[in-house]
Amino acid sequence: MQRCDHCDMPISGTEDTAVSGVAGRTHYCCYGCRMRAETLGDDEEATRSDEQQTLLVRLFAGVLMAGFVMVFSLAISSGYGFGALQRLEHEVGTAHWVLLLAAVPALLLLGPPLLRSAWDDLRGGGLTLNVLFTLGTTSAVVVSGVSYARGTGPIYLETAVMLLALYTLGRYLTARAKDTTTHVLRRLLEVPDTTYVRLGPDAGEVVPDDLRVDDRIRVPAGDVIPVDGTVVEGRSYVDESSLTGESQPVVKEAGDTVYAGTTAQDGALTIDATAVAEDRRLARVAQMMHRALEQPPRLARLTDRILRWLIPGVVGLALVAFAGWWGAVGFSKALYVALSVVLITCPCALGIAIPLSLTVALERAGRKGVLVRSGRTLLDLARATAVTFDKTGTLSTLTAPSVRVLRPETVPVEEAPAPADDAVLRRAAAVEQGTNHALATAVVEAAADRDLSLPAVADVTTHPGAGVVGRVQVDGRMRRVGVGNERLLDALGVTGPPRLHEAFADEADAGRTPLYVVDETAVVGLLSIEERVAPHAEAVVGAVRERSEAVSVLTGDRPAAARRLEDRLGVRAEAGLAPDEKVDRLAALRDAHGPVVMVGDGINDAAALAEADVGIALSSGASVSMEAADVTLYNPDLRLVPWLQHLGRRTHRVIQQNLWWTFGYNAIGLGLAVAGLLHPIAAVVIMTLSSILVTGNAFRLRRIASPEALP
Repeated sequence: MQRCDHCDMPISGTEDTAVSGVAGRTHYCCYGCRMRAETLGDDEEATRSDEQQTLLVRLFAGVLMAGFVMVFSLAISSGYGFGALQRLEHEVGTAHWVLLLAAVPALLLLGPPLLRSAWDDLRGGGLTLNVLFTLGTTSAVVVSGVSYARGTGPIYLETAVMLLALYTLGRYLTARAKDTTTHVLRRLLEVPDTTYVRLGPDAGEVVPDDLRVDDRIRVPAGDVIPVDGTVVEGRSYVDESSLTGESQPVVKEAGDTVYAGTTAQDGALTIDATAVAEDRRLARVAQMMHRALEQPPRLARLTDRILRWLIPGVVGLALVAFAGWWGAVGFSKALYVALSVVLITCPCALGIAIPLSLTVALERAGRKGVLVRSGRTLLDLARATAVTFDKTGTLSTLTAPSVRVLRPETVPVEEAPAPADDAVLRRAAAVEQGTNHALATAVVEAAADRDLSLPAVADVTTHPGAGVVGRVQVDGRMRRVGVGNERLLDALGVTGPPRLHEAFADEADAGRTPLYVVDETAVVGLLSIEERVAPHAEAVVGAVRERSEAVSVLTGDRPAAARRLEDRLGVRAEAGLAPDEKVDRLAALRDAHGPVVMVGDGINDAAALAEADVGIALSSGASVSMEAADVTLYNPDLRLVPWLQHLGRRTHRVIQQNLWWTFGYNAIGLGLAVAGLLHPIAAVVIMTLSSILVTGNAFRLRRIASPEALP
């Protein structure tokens, strides 16, 4: 989809709706963006050229001249009595010639850019808003010119200049509003173009674009981190609000991961780069933001189709009204009515009602660390009536390592003593270290707490809903090690000792999560992991239940763990579900309640996240789940889930209000215009105020309460 070269918003509809720039090299979504780009430049912080200064002076001088023309016209009318505004035929006197001298500079200042844009659109074969306004303005000027030549007739110079002034000013204000929002988005997702000290392998000062993977760089206190990487030296509070929305900085020290776009606040850090350029999380966020704006919702596609037919329809209706009134009353009244029809039905507000609302909402979500894949997702959230959660890593968490190791007395297959606790944990952690699931993280952290060094591992394979298998170096040779539940034993064809089976059942009955550890063909141990309810989980589930018809938990964990969560959160939980079974449950929920939201984090949730109408993934989970989801929470606060529901519904409500207002005022105004009761100037004022009202209504989305403030 083509994007505006000024505000970066997508150009909706066909490419013919784009406003061309100089020599066709640039394209803008509206005349306002072109005007701002030409008067202010695309980089507001750059020094303006003499040409840009001239254009800016021309813009505001034209608006001031138009105001003078309107006041002078009213003064003339007052001399005849204000009823002259409705009397279309009158003699052209000295005052009208003075009015012409005042109107010509305003027309020359404001008219050429609009005329040029309309001509470009016509050459492209499209009837656009520029063509519509040029038609109205040109008609008013031509008829006024004929009246001056005849010495009598209707004078519409004040209508023409006020049309240009109000249209120009309205488009300028709307473009400024769009630019403000998208400028915030760009600022959230940029790294300053400054130099950084590279310590190795090639020492020297480099700009962010020249950094490579495995470069070691020094980031001074107060600087923005330019790459994703691992801290190897130093300690600092890091502000991650640009990515996560979390207002409180977090401490980063040796071994911790940092991301591009975040800021080292009070200490210098030495970082080994692990991702640069387009592979950085920041770049992926920017790409998804662009995709979010490029994928219009159903309502936007509908308005695009309406706009495609509305503008030719307006021109056709104006011609029909003109012909009817000319035959019934005469040329002057017919032109008066036709101008009013063209101006009151201008779909400016319709063109911005949806994209501006979605852009403001996406910017608001981005500030809170929420990445929404498309505007359509927000509106789907507004429609969703059923919400399901994954358990482990989503509603339950392992905030501190809580892993116990249980072992058989002997390994039956080899009739040898089982490995020691630390040996079992080392092998399990070695296999789990490449997995982002919460259980795997707990196992790895437990090994780190015991200061266990992890052996080399290769060929790690994840069995969704079952566990992980890899080849681990033990006593100089590679051995197959698996960590998982009973499904993994079945997949590997391994039978465990009865004592461990009993221990597995006991731990599961107690609400803990047991995992078998398999070495080659023998079960050598059992890991028992104690889960805790995630922060705010109870409040979040309660808030979601208030906004939804059905709330449930789908987990692959044991029934006892599910029951424990049910008792704590008061929500129905289904246990022992494989990934495909979760998909089946979502399909059943959709049949019963309509659109479904799924919140999860693990590899085994990826299929369900993709199946849901709206999939919400936690960034702390597996990358495949984030790829499958429609929304990624870079801020791990679960309160963002009900907040997103609220944002989606408010966005949907604002869009509906904008559309109802736009169609309502057009319908009423059109009736008045066709009846000959609406003055062209009044039509221009109403059209401009409508665009400003729609813009202001969209910006109300910025005032939505923070997640912390929602019940």
